[in-house]
Amino acid sequence: MPTREQHVTKADGNAAFALSLPLENQTQIEWALVALFYAAMHYIEAYLAPNTHLRSHEARDKYVGRESHLRLIFKEYSHLKYFSVNARYEICTFRAEDVQNEASRDYETIKRHIGTKL
Repeated sequence: MPTREQHVTKADGNAAFALSLPLENQTQIEWALVALFYAAMHYIEAYLAPNTHLRSHEARDKYVGRESHLRLIFKEYSHLKYFSVNARYEICTFRAEDVQNEASRDYETIKRHIGTKL
């Protein structure tokens, strides 16, 4: 099972990648949204490590929605998941502002909230 530190390293790498993209076209914007979702997901997994490792998005969604500390960031997590799913599977048009304002803010909220428990 991955360690807490491994999840944090993965999260920070995904976020750094997302925030390094120039956001000049849809592909860059979409990958930034996807990477920010996965960064948040790894912070949630870091919070659960080393005792729990949720292997499916469905299981993680339920856990985040029900666990008292994580429930406080369920809205932000769900918003990032919405961006990620739609960027990967749907033909949606996202803007650089979606990354810079909304998704980045959601990610930072999750990182800060979970960081208090790591």
